[in-house]
Amino acid sequence: MKPVNLHVVGCPRSGTTLMAEMLVACYPHQQHSEHEETLFKVPPHEKGLRLSKKPNDALWMAPLLKRDENLYVIAMLRDPRSVICSQHKAWPGMYFCNYPVWKRAEKAIQTIQAHPRVLLVRYEDLVRDPMAVQADIEQQFPFLERAHDFNRFHEVAQSGEEARNALGGVRAVDLSRIAGWQEHLPRLKQQLERYPQLADDLITHGYETDRSWLKSLDGVEAETFPCRYSDSSEFWKHLEQKLRFVGKRRRYFRARGL
Repeated sequence: MKPVNLHVVGCPRSGTTLMAEMLVACYPHQQHSEHEETLFKVPPHEKGLRLSKKPNDALWMAPLLKRDENLYVIAMLRDPRSVICSQHKAWPGMYFCNYPVWKRAEKAIQTIQAHPRVLLVRYEDLVRDPMAVQADIEQQFPFLERAHDFNRFHEVAQSGEEARNALGGVRAVDLSRIAGWQEHLPRLKQQLERYPQLADDLITHGYETDRSWLKSLDGVEAETFPCRYSDSSEFWKHLEQKLRFVGKRRRYFRARGL
């Protein structure tokens, strides 16, 4: 088998950890990242399958896919309401993500989702019907040889502490978190007031057919909560990231002789 990197990306809190842990538990492979590892730190290998995951690498995948024929990507997409209302066990007392972070990832995924070595997976589909998603993955990436079914991954997974924290514990997939945003309405209303485009995105991606769901926010008072990502403009931070990416990309290609 030629050297293959299957890398999972997407906005943080969009199901990237769940997908990565399913892949590691259910498919034989030569190497995998323990939790998160940017593709720029994944060392080249001569043969076999290597599995890795880094959500924000979604921002940098397009140019890598153009030149690295051994790179394959699963891009996760999730309802932005669930993303911005999700909390992480390692960051108690605060929300993990906000709308601008989701939007950056969504735009980046749109640029690569039609690529033949990329598969777009919705978090909601994964938890509703993991077996159907597993079949889609195997059709897209025929080099995968199934050892276990996705709906039983929790029985064989050997997830590390960081992954368990991100998942909130390793257990069978269920539907409980699809509409978990309904328990965080003050947070959601604050984000919607600051970023009204969120309502349009829900319709664009088929999470809602119209705006009638906004009635659930009637009488709710918007409240600002601590968040790992800032709601302030991060223009200079993003510019610095782009500049650093140029050097990372060059080193990535050089290490692989591309």
